[in-house]
Amino acid sequence: MSATAVLELTNNQRHHHQNTNRVSTQAQIIGDVSLLPNQHEAITTATTQIERLHTVRSRTAHTIDSSSDEIHDQSSRLPLRRLIPAYLCLSIIYFTSSLDINSVALALPNIANDLGAGSSITWAGTAYLMGQAAFQPLYGRLSDIFGRKPLLMLSVGFLVFGDILCANAHNPAWLYACRAISGIGGGGISSIIAIIVSDLVSLKDRGKYQGMLNASIGAGSAVGPFMAASLIRKTKIAGAASWRWIFYIPPILACVSAVAAMAFLPLTSVTGSWRAKARQIDWMGLAASLVALLCILIPLNLGGTSWPWRSPEVISLMIVGGFAVAAFTIIEKRYARIPLIPLRLFTNRATAILLVQSAFYNIVWQVDMYFLPAYFQDVRGYSPLQASALMLPILLFSSVSGVLSGPAMTIFGSYDYVYHPGIALWLLGAGLKMLFRQNTSVGVYLGALLVEGWGIGCVFQPGLVALQAHCPPKDRAVATSTRNLFRMLGSVIGMTIATALQTAITQSALPDNVPNTVLSQVAKGVSQSARDQDILDAKFKGFQAVFALEVPLMALCLLGCFGIPSAPLVGDHDTEQTVLDDALRGLFIHTAMATSYEATTWEGHKLICS
Repeated sequence: MSATAVLELTNNQRHHHQNTNRVSTQAQIIGDVSLLPNQHEAITTATTQIERLHTVRSRTAHTIDSSSDEIHDQSSRLPLRRLIPAYLCLSIIYFTSSLDINSVALALPNIANDLGAGSSITWAGTAYLMGQAAFQPLYGRLSDIFGRKPLLMLSVGFLVFGDILCANAHNPAWLYACRAISGIGGGGISSIIAIIVSDLVSLKDRGKYQGMLNASIGAGSAVGPFMAASLIRKTKIAGAASWRWIFYIPPILACVSAVAAMAFLPLTSVTGSWRAKARQIDWMGLAASLVALLCILIPLNLGGTSWPWRSPEVISLMIVGGFAVAAFTIIEKRYARIPLIPLRLFTNRATAILLVQSAFYNIVWQVDMYFLPAYFQDVRGYSPLQASALMLPILLFSSVSGVLSGPAMTIFGSYDYVYHPGIALWLLGAGLKMLFRQNTSVGVYLGALLVEGWGIGCVFQPGLVALQAHCPPKDRAVATSTRNLFRMLGSVIGMTIATALQTAITQSALPDNVPNTVLSQVAKGVSQSARDQDILDAKFKGFQAVFALEVPLMALCLLGCFGIPSAPLVGDHDTEQTVLDDALRGLFIHTAMATSYEATTWEGHKLICS
């Protein structure tokens, strides 16, 4: 494309610009400059970005249905002096939620012994996950109807209330029910905070702010196990069993940060009475989604352990869940006034691929968080504290790269140069775990988890930015909560498949002369002969099969990247003119640099010749 073409392009879009004379002048200047290779690249980039911006905004204008008129814009841009304290409040709340999730798992054996829970203690994690996932479709729409801040405060309240009840639990059923309450709060926090960030900053700057949230999540993931390990080393603290303090600490942090958030977060009120807002809720869709999720999640968690996979309980619940999914789809398509999950999210190729990718890579993430510490302890014989230390590379580097990914997206003006390489690095890290053996050096662990961690940080928050870039503004909240739902479902399905695979491979690898009692103990991970070489070999093969499962999943994610069209990350006031100006500015810089380089080279040549 010549410089004259740029002039024609600006003239054809004259009705979009308020300052056409300036554009024409710039284009005329370009016409007076000989076209260097880097200039050609800049002009091509400018035209491409303008076409992408026009395509995205045209798609946005035509995909919003009439129900969007009832959704209020809650954007509230803040000056930096107010944005920083508001963002710190959100980061602390996110850190608290992550701390709550990652500190409990290490203390489950102590809790089981104290409450007499036995093998049913796994329900502590299952109940949390079910509470987190079951209400995920609701968070986005409720925040649209009632407002962001009330939903955030309600979610924090659920987390605080659930954890305090868990700290005072006297029997397993009490603990499991209260963990479900905490899960409802934790799920709401993760969705609402991401939605609030999208309200506070433009899409162009959103990456660097949401990327910083990765640091909060990573910090909570890293601190949680160490906090739990430190607490459970003592029998009692202040007269209470030490594990109970694991549930007391998050509510303290949550209450302090919630009070600060009330003061610093802007409140964009949503007009209308509570009765009018309640009528906007898709009650039929809510009922169908709850039935569907519970009927699918319960058998996935209990199948193969409490119930055989072919038992009437598993089969009947899965059938009911399937019918509920079909009913939910019909309700959302035909009857919902404001759908909980607009089906247009799945007819858009980019958003559909990004949602499926989020489920796939969350399977890999969940498998890493559960099976890597188990591998370090069961196969290598490390203590829980040592296993937690070996997890630091994947946690810390995902936080660091998550923070850096945001400014990178802002600089490039696109998520392409962060998200796609992140998927590739994650795939490489997953492949490097195939090098793990029974006597692998610590350096190999650190290298593999460092690579994988860096890729993870370039995927989680940039993936959300990519999804929001392809969504109409008024679908932003519901797209965010739908992505979290897919991630939760990926966690449950992935853990079910990985656990079944590990159990099957481990049992098949055991020698034929192993007694049935030992076989059962090995399957549950409680064998007294855990250090016998035959059992170690079998366990290692089970873990190796689970790690191998990650590679094709991440390969599919990488393949999906080729089907996602690029979308520019625009600011609040960006137009086609702004995109062109940025490219022209880059063109003149490239021209000046090239001219300077040629002049310097010629002077150097003359100096040498003389």
